[in-house]
Amino acid sequence: MKKKTYVEVGDVELPADVADRVDAMIAEADRELEEARVNFRWGPKQVEVVKRAAALMGVPYQTYMKEAVFRQALADIEAAKRALA
Repeated sequence: MKKKTYVEVGDVELPADVADRVDAMIAEADRELEEARVNFRWGPKQVEVVKRAAALMGVPYQTYMKEAVFRQALADIEAAKRALA
């Protein structure tokens, strides 16, 4: 496979709509680099319980799961600190 070569063109003035799209794409790429993806398997009944709870809170279930896991992790860390003190 032939290696691609690129030529740096320096600063280029883009139309406003194109510049806005480019800025949005760069911001999205930066967010993706900052995120850590976590995958796990649950049974359908477990997922349904989480979806019901999320609906009651008025948030998407993925958001609900992230918030719940984060809150629990903080609580576990604090409990461990108290136990070790």
